[in-house]
Formats: sequence, C-alpha cells, structure tokens
Amino acid sequence: GLASGPQPAGPFEAAGANASRVGGSSWFIAEVDTPRNVGQHASVAVDPFTGVTYVSYFDDTYDDLRMAAYVGSGGHCGEGSDWYCETVDSGGNVGTYSSIAVELGYVFIAYHDATDGSLKVAMSHDASHAVWDIHTVFSMSPPSTTAGLYTSVKLPSFGAVQVAFHCNQTIGPDLLRLATFVGSGGNCGPGEENDQAWECGTIRFVEGTGHYSSLALDGDGYAHIAYYNASDSHLWYATSRTGSNCGPDNNWTCIPVTGSTTDAGRYASLYVDDGNQYHIAYYDATTDKLKYAHQVATGGNCGVLGSAQCDEIAPMAEDSHPVGISMAQDAAGYPVIAYQSPGGSLNLARPVAAVGLPAGGGNCGPGGPDRTGYCEALGHGEPYTPFRGADFVSVHVSSSGLATIAYNGFVTPSDGNLRVAFQRRRFPRPLVVKSQ
Repeated sequence: GLASGPQPAGPFEAAGANASRVGGSSWFIAEVDTPRNVGQHASVAVDPFTGVTYVSYFDDTYDDLRMAAYVGSGGHCGEGSDWYCETVDSGGNVGTYSSIAVELGYVFIAYHDATDGSLKVAMSHDASHAVWDIHTVFSMSPPSTTAGLYTSVKLPSFGAVQVAFHCNQTIGPDLLRLATFVGSGGNCGPGEENDQAWECGTIRFVEGTGHYSSLALDGDGYAHIAYYNASDSHLWYATSRTGSNCGPDNNWTCIPVTGSTTDAGRYASLYVDDGNQYHIAYYDATTDKLKYAHQVATGGNCGVLGSAQCDEIAPMAEDSHPVGISMAQDAAGYPVIAYQSPGGSLNLARPVAAVGLPAGGGNCGPGGPDRTGYCEALGHGEPYTPFRGADFVSVHVSSSGLATIAYNGFVTPSDGNLRVAFQRRRFPRPLVVKSQ
C-alpha cells in the first residue's frame, strides 16, 4: 500500500491513506562549513542525475559567495572531510539572497551583489567546479537603486535557466522581474548592446512588490511565482500560464492569495504540482503562524473567489527575522515544509498521511483536535541564541523522496555554521532462522 503518484488536492486533509515511501526515514545533521560565521542565505539542490548535494551560501565573515558539494571523502570541509567547500565570488560584498540549481553537474547560483546593487549569476560547467563564469545579469541606475534581492533560480526540464528577483527603486515603484538565459539577443546581462546573454522582463511594477519571490516551472515550461507585496501586506501569485493583468504585454496573471487585514506572505516558498496547481508555504505575521495555501477548484477560504485554501500549520517565533521557511513536494505528491520553530529548532511539517499516521493522528496543522499534520523537531536551537537555531532554511527532495535541508545554525551570538540535515533510507533487517 505505498503510493508513488500525486495525491488529490487538499494534502493536509487526513483522508489520504498512502504514506510516502521514505517519509519516516531517519534524520542526521552534519556541520558542513565552520568555524567562522557562514551559512546565511543557504540554498540546497540535489543533482537529479548524479545525486550529488550542492549548497550555496553567504560567508558573513568575508562577505563572499560560497558553495559546498558532498563528495563522501577527500574533501576539505565537513565532518570527516566529506564535503568540498569553495569560494565562488569574492569581488566585494557578494552572495546574499543566494539560490542554486543543478543538473548533470552544471551549477547555477543566482545572488545579490551588495557592492554595486546588482543581480549576478555564477555558472560552472566543469566537473571540479574550479572555474566559474560570473554574469552581472541586471543592474540599475542610479546606484541607490538595488537589483537582485530575493532571487529564486530554476532549471526547466527543457529550455534555459530562469531567475525571479526583486528590484528596489529609491524613486519610483519597485519591480518583480524574471531573467532568462538566452545566450545572445537579449536585453540584459553581459554582451554587446542588442546581443546580450539574458532577457529580463518586468512582471509587476508596483511599490513593495516582489519581496520573498519563489519561482517554480511547470512541466510545460510556464513560470509560477509566489511573492509578498509589502504595500498591501498580502501574499500574491503570478503565472505566465495565463495572461491577463501583468507582465510584458499583459501575458501574465497576478492575483492576491491572502486578504482582509492579515499581514501574511513573508518567506513564501512555492511548488507547482503535476496538475499545475500552486502550493505555497508562508509566514502570517499577524498570528505568528506558519501557513500553507493550495489552489482549489471552488469553496476555498482565500484567493480570488475562493480559489485557494489557506490553513494554519504550526506556531513560529514572534518577529524573529529571518525565520526560515522552505517547501518542496515529496515523491508521493505531499508537501514537505521545513521551518524555524518558536524555540529556535529546525522543524519539519508533513501531512499525517505522508508519514503513515491515521487520520486525526497528527500534532499540528488544520483540523481542530483531529490534527491533520505531523510536525517534528530535527535540530534544536543553541543555548546562547535560543531563537536562532535554524535561519535561512532551504529544503530539497530528491527523486527517491529523501529530503535534504540546508540552514544556518548559530554557535555563539556572533558566529554560526552551515549545517545540513538529511535523511537516510531505512532498510529492514533480514530475519535469519537457524536450524536446530
């Protein structure tokens, strides 16, 4: 009775009976990069073809962009030298808002250059990743205007790498933008005029738009972006799958997901299922709760005309910036949400059905006393900083269903490490019967 296909809409409802194949696999936590203050703005990805885990992150001690790759042995960082860590870019204050995507050993890292206020993308095509091609994709003038905040990079199953990002303008409205690598003939990035390597389009041009942008690409190559609009304090959703009211030539649709007087939508994390329906985990600052929104046909309690269902999942620390939230879809179609608890620990939330619990047997999530979610602590906060144990959380689920979480864990009030929590598959021990 194990499922490998997607489940119906409403994955935090306890009606499902099929558990993820590896939902209950054991968790382990590794110290990857130490001892200075590293691991902020962490982003994790697992190469779907090689199975290698990669993490991009910011080195706050030296203001550098760094990357760690799991090598098993022969590395020069991590416990037992099982990771390879390197500085990718050290040209100024670089590496915040990092986001990583990998495929067949090709690594793409989008990040912010705080020195010149630009969006950059580092690309590596060699097996050792000793050589990086650094692109300044988008910068704005005057210098007081900042581009490349809240980056989110994705590789489609076909086509070119894409990056969603936020631009903050001192004079004029903010922008939510999408950059696509085209090689030549674009309107931004390196290259001569009219022959640039990237195409940059504006999705929204509204004050406060595009904070905490999270990009997903569906199976047909269409883009979906969840983001927070600071001017109305709401979670929004944009897609290029339909066109109506935003984007170049109105070829995108932008709609609010949350409403009323609630301040909700920060730290948004998005995935799109096989039916092209969106799923978004986010922070509700009014109630200090982790929330989860998913698209429904009718009868939802949020979205335009009840087109989404928004539910409380678990409490989070009050005004504890930067709280960590990251979500992915597991191999059985259930959401996996990594987040920072009020006590500072790294926590994981999943529907009860995903871990094989009966309906109503959870300890978090919607459903009143019959809880439909299961939340567990994976790593605890440190005694010096009880609310800073799991900053900059980033989760990735491999094709086998095993989850990996990268995050920044503080060691002292002024120093933190890059940590990685990962699952290992459980194998039952064989029963051996000895003859008498």
